[in-house]
Amino acid sequence: MPITASYEVQCDVCFGVMDGRYETREDAEDAKAELGWNDPNSGTACPEHRTHRPA
Repeated sequence: MPITASYEVQCDVCFGVMDGRYETREDAEDAKAELGWNDPNSGTACPEHRTHRPA
């Protein structure tokens, strides 16, 4: 059975995991940005824990 890597996006504050697994890091980064999990402090934060709310 071959070993395959998958990527998940996890909140740095509550350690909650965004729905979905991604085949590449780039896909995970794109989904993170699309769903609003980017934190302006160079981290990952779920919408409940973002320090900056988009306008």
